[in-house]
Amino acid sequence: MRTAARAPHRLSWFLLALFTCLFVGTAFARITTVNGIQTTHHDGQTFVTWDNLAGTNWTYHVFRSSHYMGGQSDLEDADEVGTVGDSSAVDRRISNLLGTLLTFRTDSAAVPLSPARGLFCATVSDGGLFYYAVIAESLNTGTFMTFKPDQNSTSQPKLEQGNRPKPVFQRKLTTPVHGDDYVLFTSDRDLPNFPAMCNLPSKAFHLGVIRGLPGSALILNGHGRGGSYFNSLGGTGVPGEWVMSIDDYLSTSDAADFYFGYHQDYDWATLWNPTAPPYTIVADYSDQRVQYLIDWATNSWTHDRNRVYAMGSSMGGTFAFFLAWHHPEKIAGALAFIPKLCFGYTSNDPAPWLRDSFNRMWGTVDEDLPTTNGTTTYQWMDGRSQAETFANRGSAPMVGFVGRNDDVVGWGEKVAYFNALEQNHSGGTWFWDQRGHYDSQYTATWSPMQNWKQLYKFRLDQSYPAFSNCSADFSAGNGDPAVGDSVGTINGFADWDSLVVDTQTRWSVTLRSRALNTRYQSFAKPASMTVDVSPRRLQQFLVGNRSTYVWTVRRASDQMLLQLGTTQPDDQNVLTVPGVVIGAGDVTLTLTPLTIAGVAPSTAHGMHLAISRQPVRGSAQVRVDWPAAGEGRLDLYDVAGRHARTLFSGSAHGTATHTLSANGLQPGVYLMRARQGGEQKTQRVVILN
Repeated sequence: MRTAARAPHRLSWFLLALFTCLFVGTAFARITTVNGIQTTHHDGQTFVTWDNLAGTNWTYHVFRSSHYMGGQSDLEDADEVGTVGDSSAVDRRISNLLGTLLTFRTDSAAVPLSPARGLFCATVSDGGLFYYAVIAESLNTGTFMTFKPDQNSTSQPKLEQGNRPKPVFQRKLTTPVHGDDYVLFTSDRDLPNFPAMCNLPSKAFHLGVIRGLPGSALILNGHGRGGSYFNSLGGTGVPGEWVMSIDDYLSTSDAADFYFGYHQDYDWATLWNPTAPPYTIVADYSDQRVQYLIDWATNSWTHDRNRVYAMGSSMGGTFAFFLAWHHPEKIAGALAFIPKLCFGYTSNDPAPWLRDSFNRMWGTVDEDLPTTNGTTTYQWMDGRSQAETFANRGSAPMVGFVGRNDDVVGWGEKVAYFNALEQNHSGGTWFWDQRGHYDSQYTATWSPMQNWKQLYKFRLDQSYPAFSNCSADFSAGNGDPAVGDSVGTINGFADWDSLVVDTQTRWSVTLRSRALNTRYQSFAKPASMTVDVSPRRLQQFLVGNRSTYVWTVRRASDQMLLQLGTTQPDDQNVLTVPGVVIGAGDVTLTLTPLTIAGVAPSTAHGMHLAISRQPVRGSAQVRVDWPAAGEGRLDLYDVAGRHARTLFSGSAHGTATHTLSANGLQPGVYLMRARQGGEQKTQRVVILN
């Protein structure tokens, strides 16, 4: 028999006292077995309920079997799917938030459960007929209660289907916020359609929803550490928006996990966990939950899929920042206030108590524990590392506001990140002033620039220019709050027109400078400045390694040529135009391949291979410059060298375009190879489905 006993969940003292007075007796020994077991199934989850035994300190073991369980021996072949503690039908999180006893619904159309019922949610991946049993264990005596067939086991099987689970509607929220309250019941097991999102089974996590109008944007709003989804259930103020506020909560002194996760041995029932042991793995439980909920919304709602924005303050700002780096294919743009950006940055940590929390959840920076997503913890949770690791694809565009006097998340890490984004041409617009972490953002120096609605400039289906090394930038200094400009910006003076031309052979954008306003003074737009420009989130424009591109800058008013040059992608295949001059009026920057400008591939650089977007979701266009007339092949291989697909085979000459479809391919890294005669060219391709 599999055993996975866990410490029981406990109510706060207020709710436990209330529950005890209303629903339990004193002589629990008179009841020796569980009664009233029932099962319901929908959306890939079976909800098992029963009558709680009297008293406290019970652990309920839930078993699942494809065979009828008629005796104790049948449990040996059953699967123990998990355990829960006392009063598991009580929704502890929202009960503590609202100060009144509330229970779960197991279905959006059902009534809330009685507080006297127990609840376990089993997420299934295999279909069929299954029986359930619930065995009670007394933590007071260490003994198991009697097993009685058809009393604490089901007499009839439940037909189950391994569908994707959905959040379950719980209630309408009217105070302290308005919206719909949902709960996602999670699992501690990795299943094909439902990754592990907690190290406890049947754990319920809240999300608040404001339903919007068809075709409107979806706002993902993150809350601060120690707060709740109530604090972030709001959008930018644009009418008709959909809003999702995801609760990030731990019932320990650590309060929350910054929407990432924690090590697999983390104990929810211990107030002060020790530092994570060096042998454990950090699981991205919360990141998986966030991704799952975004996908659920995409498949269920009628919002504009190309306008999904992330925003938030403090830990919520960190949520927006790392969504932009970790999942730019899902996030059109991000807006972050006073976020933590570099968890691996330890120089002059301003808040040792916060570092202690990271150590408990994730281990120390020196150990840099491995994670379930294949990286290490302080690679994944550090903006500097993200800028370097994902230099090729970059992040979703983002805007951020930070404080030099922030004594919680720190200032030094911001300068370190600014340096990384400049070196990797990552882009982003950042503002800093003298605010501290708990100062009101509405009275901060840069408050006139803090318009949430600026997110609407970005779209998932539209490329954008990433700026770096702008000559009008202020000095952030060296990380010491006393060094550098007290109020400043990186890329704040550079602006662009959202109507970007993005075809296979031409990328063009209109650039301009802009004035900036603070509460105390205005900064006029520079009469002339230079900035490096890197096309990002390309939709069709093809960037080939070691290919040459012609760029021009023309005055937008009369198309007068102001600059002309050539550039090549760097070793990360990022194409950057250096030193674009932006004056008082608009200018148009245009990029075209040198071959389009009149130089034949065979006389310019030989064979070339380019892909329109990385990573590939759905499909992408592949351009091959064949160096001569003759038979050519374009093939796709996995990293083990196994042939995955032939994209082209036949007579080839000049420039040709082919379609790479991700359909039928497993997500992962592939090698695309073009061959003709004795020449060949290989390019790394990342496939996402």
